[in-house]
Amino acid sequence: MNSKVVLVYPYFRRKDPVAKLFHPLGIAYLQSQLKALGVDVAVVDCTFETPETALAKIISHQPDIVGISIMVSLSRTALDMAVQLKCSLPEVLLVTGGPLPTVYPQRFLSCFDLVFQGEADLTFPRFCLDYLAAGDRQRLIGSIDVNYFPGIYLQRGGKVIASRPVHHPTGLINRLPMPDRSGFPHERYQEHWAASEQIRPATLMVTRGCPYSCDFCSKPIWGNLFRKPDLGNVFTEIQDIVSLGYDRLWIADDSFTLDLDYLQEFCRQKQRRGFSIDWTCLSRTRGIDEWTVNLMKEAGCVKVYLGLESGSDATLSLMQKSSTVQDGLNAVTRFAQAGIKAAGFFMVGYPGETTQDIEKTFAHAMNLPLDEISFNVPLPLPGSTLYARVCHLNPADDWDRASEARFVYDSEFDQEWLQGRINETLAAFKAKNKNQPAD
Repeated sequence: MNSKVVLVYPYFRRKDPVAKLFHPLGIAYLQSQLKALGVDVAVVDCTFETPETALAKIISHQPDIVGISIMVSLSRTALDMAVQLKCSLPEVLLVTGGPLPTVYPQRFLSCFDLVFQGEADLTFPRFCLDYLAAGDRQRLIGSIDVNYFPGIYLQRGGKVIASRPVHHPTGLINRLPMPDRSGFPHERYQEHWAASEQIRPATLMVTRGCPYSCDFCSKPIWGNLFRKPDLGNVFTEIQDIVSLGYDRLWIADDSFTLDLDYLQEFCRQKQRRGFSIDWTCLSRTRGIDEWTVNLMKEAGCVKVYLGLESGSDATLSLMQKSSTVQDGLNAVTRFAQAGIKAAGFFMVGYPGETTQDIEKTFAHAMNLPLDEISFNVPLPLPGSTLYARVCHLNPADDWDRASEARFVYDSEFDQEWLQGRINETLAAFKAKNKNQPAD
């Protein structure tokens, strides 16, 4: 069956067989908008494909437009795919968007015809509709009014033309259709999770944006503007997730626990509406009180993931974190007392910190009542303050080794020593927690 637009998620599981896999929510948002406009659209999720079968699936649709979503760690795969598609489908319009194209759109114009920056869930579908309806498509591209398509970025006559991306206000977000999750291999995702952890989780994004400015963080899509949609829409989406066979929510937005009134109302409505599906989420450490934590537990929260980052207040200050070591201790203790498991993310080897600061972090991780810990070295994400100030960073790096203690810039710390200390701490943590039941 031919489709006018094909949306591609260029992640291949074969490169990371133990990854925590979720179907791509951004593509589901775009698919819903395109269908709402009457555009014929198909999805090619490469997670369980090979590069050869994925390419064959895309070509089989004989599309007019191929849109490839590029996360920070997927640029090399996506660029290779774009080159192959241009050879196989020379007339197709290749479009990209996502975090990395948003920050560095010019890097993608050699392989793509257009880049959409920022929140493109309205702009890209509207462009597709106009392009497909145009009698002379090249003339449309040549005379396009970029102000009508916020976030568009293209080259015309050797000159780059672009318009600034926008962040949708809450009222507009409330009027958007919910993500269309059809076309994804849900059974494969659920089988993967059931085999490894006996659960079947799906991603849910509730809020958009984060008002804080951590030194290492990049927010190219959602930006700083914090927005919280109507909870009625959120629970309609949860019902759709449940109907697909999932039994856990992974609430993946950065700021879900930022507004306590909103968080508490989510918990109350979840109980009132009779949803038994349990959930995990990212959480801030500051401002979470005991009453709210207990309400989260009653509403089915089973685990939180905390960006504790360091056991040194001096390092947290370097990171421009708005929290302290004591805030982290208080939050982890409250969750543990309520019976909610807690995972801690830590970062070691931060520019400007000392070996003593690093050792404080290892000790802090061991002393907290955590159920899971992970360590990474700083990964300067494009668009972050950290990225702008580290030395000798390779701007063409694929950022595809975030789970390794591998510096992608000149660091004052010895990489092998740091990896050794990470391994020692993880082994000690595992030995300490070996008698605890699995999640």
